[in-house]
Amino acid sequence: MHNLSSLYRDQRGQTTTEYMLIIGVIVAAILAAAYVFIDPFKEGVQTMAKNIKDTLSQGFKSK
Repeated sequence: MHNLSSLYRDQRGQTTTEYMLIIGVIVAAILAAAYVFIDPFKEGVQTMAKNIKDTLSQGFKSK
């Protein structure tokens, strides 16, 4: 019985496990945000690339 109660009170490794769980939640949140914002980001990059291509092919025009 003494061994069982000492195991219950032994908290070594608990902090590491908690940090791993927190990191897992953060990674899941980053992946969810990336999934939500990937299409608008992709469209923005494509638009910017098209604008740069047009500007380089036509030259700069002053307004």
